[in-house]
Amino acid sequence: MTTFAGDGGLFVSDLLVIGLLVLLAVVLGFGLTVTFIVWRLVRGVRRWVARRRGVAAAQPRMVRKPGPARDVAKLRRELSDEVSAAELILSRAKNGRVFVADAQTLLDDLKVGAASLDANMASVQNYSDAAQQRAALEALRPQVAKLIETSYLARQTLLQTEIADRERHLTDLSDHVERQAEALKIYRDESHSLNLDDLREHPAR
Repeated sequence: MTTFAGDGGLFVSDLLVIGLLVLLAVVLGFGLTVTFIVWRLVRGVRRWVARRRGVAAAQPRMVRKPGPARDVAKLRRELSDEVSAAELILSRAKNGRVFVADAQTLLDDLKVGAASLDANMASVQNYSDAAQQRAALEALRPQVAKLIETSYLARQTLLQTEIADRERHLTDLSDHVERQAEALKIYRDESHSLNLDDLREHPAR
């Protein structure tokens, strides 16, 4: 094979192989470096997106600086909490009735009213002018308070209805047990058998 003069017998083919190996190592190192950089960038972007999502999710509960925007956020939470409580209570109304009101219809009306008010307050919450926020809040606050009061009254009405129904049921049950106990006493103390005469003489049976 062809050799360089005075190079101690180093073949050209050996030089080519070494050059290719060095080039391959450089390319491989460059590829690994680029891959590592891209991985770090992707990881950083994912963390940033996750933090942004966490902030957005927590935004309604974050402490805001004093002002109408914080008052609006507080009022929205109160309205949402009350409607949730009403839904939980009214969904178990016996036979779907609260005195003469249909529980589902009442709940639907509450939720529709709450959704409308919440949409208004969400719009007010985004006002950039604090004076306009405060004016709109003062107009909406009485309506929100009225709806919360109505929802609370519905929950209390249902609770009182359940208490009254339970009292009647327990009274009927107690009377029934007492009648059975009296009938058993008659059976044991008098004739060991019950007939029509016993029933006429002891109507408690």
